[in-house]
Amino acid sequence: MGLNVLRLSYLHQTLALNLLPMKIAVSGKGGSGKTSISGTLARLMARAGREVVAIDADVNPNLALTLGLWQERFDELPAMPHGLLEHLTVNGETRLKLAKPFDEVISEYSVECPDQVRLLLMGQPLAGTG
Repeated sequence: MGLNVLRLSYLHQTLALNLLPMKIAVSGKGGSGKTSISGTLARLMARAGREVVAIDADVNPNLALTLGLWQERFDELPAMPHGLLEHLTVNGETRLKLAKPFDEVISEYSVECPDQVRLLLMGQPLAGTG
């Protein structure tokens, strides 16, 4: 068994054992592999038994491809409407809050990808992309 296979096996077991809820954000400069890392991590976590919602907030969304969604299904990807977020002012700071319960947002605006990862598309595709 190769070292990379052992590392993936260890990662898979670790993700399966730690079932505490978590939120993970991936950021970095353009071309650094954010989408590839996000999609791979989402699929590994789902395969380990976790419920995964992947959110693509990029104006040029490609996470669907990384998650294994066939291009023919791209038309099924509903974008979240702008009115779904409410602006609240708390102690002089503006905060955003969902206008609907999270489970309802997932049910209405996400699509299931392979490995049971739910994909939620927040960014609007640029004209001519996709």
